[in-house]
Amino acid sequence: MKKNKTYYIVAGVNGVGKSTYIKWLDFEKKFDIIIDPDRAALEEGSLIAGCRKALSEIDHCIEQGLSFCQETTLSGRQVINTIKKAKAHGYKVEIDYLGLDTAEECIARVAKRVSEGGHYIPDDVIRRRFVKRFDHLARVLPMCDSGFIVESFENYSYNMASLFFGGKLFDLNLNECKWVSEFLAYYSRTQERNGSDCKYVSEKRTYNNKRFPEKSNNSMKKTKTP
Repeated sequence: MKKNKTYYIVAGVNGVGKSTYIKWLDFEKKFDIIIDPDRAALEEGSLIAGCRKALSEIDHCIEQGLSFCQETTLSGRQVINTIKKAKAHGYKVEIDYLGLDTAEECIARVAKRVSEGGHYIPDDVIRRRFVKRFDHLARVLPMCDSGFIVESFENYSYNMASLFFGGKLFDLNLNECKWVSEFLAYYSRTQERNGSDCKYVSEKRTYNNKRFPEKSNNSMKKTKTP
């Protein structure tokens, strides 16, 4: 059985730039397989067929001990079930969650993608996923070993705004990004209500990590582990 197996989740509502982010960080070179259910649905001709293909690929990776990355909106219970299965097979689970301030920004980005030959997601589906996005992330984040909350800019550059590490969510939102601030407040409330051991730390910190390439002034920069 292979050591250092990783299930890496790149999550966010449609249009936030997940596929571009994966290319930006050269994940194709770092993981055995990149799994994208939406793209699989386009290739297979239906949502059901695409989901079946994605699930089959996930099962194959876990059975073979392969490190893999999955794009996801976190809707449904598939990711939660996969995290449980992956951890039972000795995987480390990491997540990067990308976001935008409004559903209309997501819809506009998807429309631009379609105009360039990319795959389409209905506007009502995007809006529904956008409304539920904080709930989905708050359920999944405590199950992961580590993660980052990521600002996605109009030019598809990125900035790390929050760090999840050691069961704590650290606020690094130096740009005071609106949706990040809203999620941090939401997460704090839900964890207190649920009596969870996964806590939110409000003090600003910086974190230096060379995982992110220096590609622009807005490129993601990381901080010293708290």
